[in-house]
Amino acid sequence: MSLSRREFLERSAVLSAAGFVPRLASAEAPALSPVLSPPGFRGRPCVVSSSNGIRGVKVAYDRMLAGEDPLDAAIAGVNIQELDPDDQSVGLGGLPNEEGVVQLDASCMHGPTRRAGSVACIEGIATPSLVAKAVMDYTDHVMLVGEGATRFARAMGFKEQNLLTEKSRQDWMRWKSRLNANDAWLDHNDD
Repeated sequence: MSLSRREFLERSAVLSAAGFVPRLASAEAPALSPVLSPPGFRGRPCVVSSSNGIRGVKVAYDRMLAGEDPLDAAIAGVNIQELDPDDQSVGLGGLPNEEGVVQLDASCMHGPTRRAGSVACIEGIATPSLVAKAVMDYTDHVMLVGEGATRFARAMGFKEQNLLTEKSRQDWMRWKSRLNANDAWLDHNDD
């Protein structure tokens, strides 16, 4: 069964609402703490991903079942895609911008502590999700962008590397050659 993104979001919203409505409508339900889950909460973990992140869903779900913090578990799942050179959506092997540079974004939020961290336009770091968490854990900022995000990542011990794989470079070159019929690039279908 194949769902469009719109259908997936609509069904997810309905299922989520159905799961919360009985608790909110119940007069006997204990008041929820504004910061932490109710004491003794034993709900089952829920992990959601796009189709390319299914391997990460299993990792995150298993880690949450083992008692790991949900944010750390989710980031471990995301790291699988970020470090996969065959996945052109994020991280190593991600598709570059118009200039041929892989720039990445990531954000994270930790519900129980109400903290957040994010990076945007970071270059040369394959795991921006971990840098976003470091922004949350080690600074009083919520977002670092561009060279500042990259400089922070280096200061935190993240290693820079070339994120552009040969496949991503070839796809970028093909895209660039077809961008405009009047530019100086020749159209090619081959490598």
